[in-house]
Amino acid sequence: MAANEQTPPKIEPRITAAPKIRQIYWCDFPLDAQLPEFWKTRPVVILSYRNTLYGAVSVIPCSTGDQTGNPWAVPMQTTIDGRASWAICDKLSTIAVSRLSVDRRGIAKMPADEFDAIVRCVLEWLPTPA
Repeated sequence: MAANEQTPPKIEPRITAAPKIRQIYWCDFPLDAQLPEFWKTRPVVILSYRNTLYGAVSVIPCSTGDQTGNPWAVPMQTTIDGRASWAICDKLSTIAVSRLSVDRRGIAKMPADEFDAIVRCVLEWLPTPA
């Protein structure tokens, strides 16, 4: 590491248990993001299934902004704060669990069929081996 580089801080998690696949949390994405990266606090669906409280987790960010015409956005049956939402499947992210917080209503868990549609879209976006 160069002398002028700093190690990022290690932040204690705000949640009390390791996140589980299909759960929906709020994620504090970095405020120094560059468009089209996601930034600010937004809902995410937990994609990875072997998670720890002090590790990293793979997530699919969600948006309540209209995504009509975006081939990588899957309309969700599960609402975010009662609003229609989309899972943005081409923005798969790996973040520290410490970036996650719980919605004021608790931790929602997405139905398996809805989650499977999101995973299919993610897999369609990713390249396939030759």
